[in-house]
Amino acid sequence: MGKKLKVGKTRKDKFYHLAKETGYRSRSSFKLIQLNRKFQILQKARAVVDLCAAPGGWLQVASKFMPVSSLIIGVDLVPIKPIPNVVTLQEDITTEKCRQALKKELQTWKVDVVLNDGAPNVGANWQHDAFTQAHLTLMALKLACEFLAKGGSFITKVFRSKDYQPLLWIFQQFFRKVQATKPQASRNESAEIFVICQGFLAPDKIDNKFFDPKHAFKEVEVQAKTVKELVPVKKPKAEGYADGDLTLYHTFTVTEFLKAENPVDFLGKANEISFDNPTLRTHPATSPEIQECCRDIKVLGRKELRLLLAWRGKLRRFLTRKLKDEAKQLDQDIRLSSSEGESDTEKESKKKRSDKEEPEEDDEEEMDRKLAEIKAQEVAELRRKKKKLLKERRKQRERIELKMDLPGVSIADGTDSSMFSLGTINKAKALWEISRGDMKGADALLKEEEEGEDDVYLSDDEIDRISLASDLDSDDLQEIEEKEKTLEKTAQKKKVSFSVEDEEEEDEGERNELLVELEGKEEKRDRETSLWFSKDIFSELDLDADAESEVRQAQRLQDREAGGGKGRKRKAQEEPAPAEQEQEEEEAGPSQEVEEKPGEQEGESDSDDDSS
Repeated sequence: MGKKLKVGKTRKDKFYHLAKETGYRSRSSFKLIQLNRKFQILQKARAVVDLCAAPGGWLQVASKFMPVSSLIIGVDLVPIKPIPNVVTLQEDITTEKCRQALKKELQTWKVDVVLNDGAPNVGANWQHDAFTQAHLTLMALKLACEFLAKGGSFITKVFRSKDYQPLLWIFQQFFRKVQATKPQASRNESAEIFVICQGFLAPDKIDNKFFDPKHAFKEVEVQAKTVKELVPVKKPKAEGYADGDLTLYHTFTVTEFLKAENPVDFLGKANEISFDNPTLRTHPATSPEIQECCRDIKVLGRKELRLLLAWRGKLRRFLTRKLKDEAKQLDQDIRLSSSEGESDTEKESKKKRSDKEEPEEDDEEEMDRKLAEIKAQEVAELRRKKKKLLKERRKQRERIELKMDLPGVSIADGTDSSMFSLGTINKAKALWEISRGDMKGADALLKEEEEGEDDVYLSDDEIDRISLASDLDSDDLQEIEEKEKTLEKTAQKKKVSFSVEDEEEEDEGERNELLVELEGKEEKRDRETSLWFSKDIFSELDLDADAESEVRQAQRLQDREAGGGKGRKRKAQEEPAPAEQEQEEEEAGPSQEVEEKPGEQEGESDSDDDSS
């Protein structure tokens, strides 16, 4: 197998060469670009802290994709070359000095995103490197919990090792949504994986044990959970003696077996179970077969082990009933001895019993409720996104069917995402306030229009009427109102303007003066008429017959002009002028024929045929 080259330009990595071509300082810049393309984190962020940021590739990506005038801070042990509009700090993220420096830069700000691409210098010992990287991730999470705003995001790199699952569990305690992904720019042979934590919960109090690696990565003893594991198929390997235990044969009592938290693990360690209680030995559930099985447990099979577990359950139920009966008898004795009521000791014992039974149920119910709420939020968010996407696709299909857009190319955008939207200023008052320079009133008007609230503006005449109504008596007001009604009726009778031009003028009066049409009225009408008559329904009309009739009529007119003589002069004197004749022919229509007098020449008799 050939040796992989990793030196300079000879390195066979397309992202390495892409970073050199595009001007990024490291190939890891494409990891953040791909993560941002998938989760859309940087577009809405106004403040970002990048931990372990050297040489500054992620800072370049953040300054490119974040909004203008955003706050970007990079922290690393080694100095970072300056980047425009980026603050760089040379600190160790595991120290208190780094926290104070970040606090000084941010002041009262809370950041929206915290990035962490930190890793130790990998050496020969993989377990040590993985633990160091997990510890570094915990320190980055500690800083994120202090400076993140509620609902913020945390992106970090994690090595896939035995500490990976504990880290995920810790992330789930602080964030609403935790996802793990490996971008395409990350090498396949690398053990790194990126965890995206969204929706920071911002708890009021945080236990420091979450950030202590001794507690966070504490090894828990794995216990046997099934009977199947106690009966191995293969021969076990020789493992030697446990610490402080120099014997292979272990004997336990029945009481110890009943008190054991994990009975399966207990049976795996025991060789014999002895009876230390005569009542348990003489119990009906303790059959001779059970006594024989307790003598040597290592030779038992799956069936016998299950039989022992069932016997243990019966004995435990028997002992609990016995204890309850004894407690009832004690209660009766105490009631007989003292008629005053329950003593303090009894109340405390009852409280303890109830407190032991209730917390377990409450914790389970609370966990189920939280899981249901989180799942409902995720389902609602997915439905919202799906509904929005389907609506956009439906609009796009409609535009393509109406030939307003091309397939795959959207010519018109329905939403106005620009900073200044002139189409929303459709009221004279807003336009007047903007021209005067008062932008607050205009912003308020635009917000009200977006919310769908229509304000009522009173004209000068209405204000005069209101003031007049407050000054006059009721009788005088009735007379004035009757006169106004009669005047309005007469004015309505005189109004007869229903022309299209008047309607257009009214529309022009209501239009926004800031928006100017690119086409004139006549050009717009010509384009609309040409679009209307270009439909398929008009292509079926027979236009050839009309053309032939027009040609025949033109021929007849030429024949009449060619026939001279006195009759022609007489006819010219009697007939009206050519302009008047053309006007009469236009009024009569192309299908009507001008009647000839009986005293005309014979050469004109050919044109006397009636045309329908």
